[in-house]
Amino acid sequence: MPDKTPAPGRDKSIALSQFSTLCMGLICLFMVGCGPQLVNWALRDYTGSAALGALRAGLLGLGYVCAALAFATLYNLYRFLGRVQQGAVFVRANVAALWRISWCCAGAAFLCTPAGLLLRLPFVFSLGLCAGFMALIVRVIMNAFRQAVDMKDELDLTV
Repeated sequence: MPDKTPAPGRDKSIALSQFSTLCMGLICLFMVGCGPQLVNWALRDYTGSAALGALRAGLLGLGYVCAALAFATLYNLYRFLGRVQQGAVFVRANVAALWRISWCCAGAAFLCTPAGLLLRLPFVFSLGLCAGFMALIVRVIMNAFRQAVDMKDELDLTV
């Protein structure tokens, strides 16, 4: 069934997605700048813990590593959307971008899920689970894109 969305509507949708990606990047940048304050807020109920300093340092380090993964994800997503806007949808560069995005999500899941369990921080554990689920979804989309690219390449050779 063909897409009945007019071309200007599609362009606006992609532009909105790119704008949202940039906004998320600014939010991440703000959160990196406020990292120590966010960690203090997150650990406000842990005041009696003897290892509070180590817990703060560990959570701050985890946040900075996850921020790097988030920036890499947003960069790849922005570039992906740019190629789609130019009409280059089923190309190997998009498959590679989805591959990198999926590994960034998997990395965040790998870090946050056990850290949330070990530190007994449910929100960190939940973020890890969400990142793992997102990695799975992006991998499925990536595999569909890969198959479409292979089919497109095969069709290009038959013409």
